[in-house]
Amino acid sequence: MHRAIAVWLTGHPWRAIFASAISGALSLQMPLPFLIVAGAIAVLVALRFGTRHAITMAVASAAVVVGIMLSAVAPSLWMATAVAVLFFGPVLLGSLLRQRGSLNLVFQVAMLAMAVLLILVFVSLADPVGMWRGQIETVWASMANAGLRIEGDRDVIIAAWSRTMWGALAALALGTVFGSVLLGRWWQSLLDTPGSFGIEYRQLRLGRALGTATTVLFIVALLTDSALVASLAWVAFAALAFQGLAAAHRSKAVGRLDRGWLVAIYVLLIVLPVTSIVVFMLAIWGFADNWLRPRTHTV
Repeated sequence: MHRAIAVWLTGHPWRAIFASAISGALSLQMPLPFLIVAGAIAVLVALRFGTRHAITMAVASAAVVVGIMLSAVAPSLWMATAVAVLFFGPVLLGSLLRQRGSLNLVFQVAMLAMAVLLILVFVSLADPVGMWRGQIETVWASMANAGLRIEGDRDVIIAAWSRTMWGALAALALGTVFGSVLLGRWWQSLLDTPGSFGIEYRQLRLGRALGTATTVLFIVALLTDSALVASLAWVAFAALAFQGLAAAHRSKAVGRLDRGWLVAIYVLLIVLPVTSIVVFMLAIWGFADNWLRPRTHTV
């Protein structure tokens, strides 16, 4: 089925533009799956036809989203930034993948880029944590009016949520953008080199330099109360979860993990009450894999 989708999308330029625009519109109702699909279309086009065509795909989907959003809210710098990251980030990463041919390099660049963007947010805002408090208090009041109650100290919970919002958003953005790269690269491999994507994906690895930086980051996060460090830790966890998932696929490929367990991991990733727990466990697996897997290991 996915090969048929890739064939259809690359059969004529208007098809990819149409699918990209529809995915962009649907992303306002169901953000995660359709943002990934919109980005994946751009990545597929970048890999098959080049960056210029991929930008056309991104513009098509972004224009629809911006047009709909402007009918409800005023334009803002944050809207422009979100659109740039979520719709044009996959184009840049897809173009890098086309030029360098290394999915692992793209993985590392995506993590670093998201970390740099997060640092810029904290540097540019006078109170990056405090700006969330009012919005969270509004949501809290709406939940209370709807009869929903959250156990615990209200002020403590709101303070904790405010402190983690930027990190959570950055981690979600990394998952969305790199998820688009993975889907787009898989589609392209089904057309050009069937089977190559699995080999590339199973070899995802932060490497020694990023692994060391991540280890230091986690230690600092435990020892300090820095909101920036805590937010960067969220990005690191998201990246390590991707490596953990790659390690799970590698274990399945060599017969150390049953297919049923791999399916269970994916199912649990979309079951919201346990998603965070599964991501955390995958991140631990990814962290261990980064240091324990031999550098020369191939599957």
